[in-house]
Amino acid sequence: MCIVVCDGLAGLPAAITTVWPPTLVQACVLHLIRNTFRYAGRKYWEQMAKDLRPVYTAPTEAAPAERFAEFTERWGALYPAIITLRRSAWSEFVSFLDYGACCEITVTAAAA
Repeated sequence: MCIVVCDGLAGLPAAITTVWPPTLVQACVLHLIRNTFRYAGRKYWEQMAKDLRPVYTAPTEAAPAERFAEFTERWGALYPAIITLRRSAWSEFVSFLDYGACCEITVTAAAA
């Protein structure tokens, strides 16, 4: 099996799985976080990064769903576009969780 990490380019996951059907397409977590911050006011980046960390460091698919629900509750009214962005990328985002805690992702608001 092959894993391909994509940056969110529309149509790329479908093209990859059409050409290589057994391929697992993973959304690039860093690109997803950077795109999230594009929709948010800079003054919220640090808190938003802190609130997102449990979403992308969770050990199972159920755990990030719960953390994302908390994130949505806190930020959804202020930034609905962020919620839409992350929901549309969800299936490609959580695919790496099938492999357990095999990697560590550390992102700060300053890196975004």
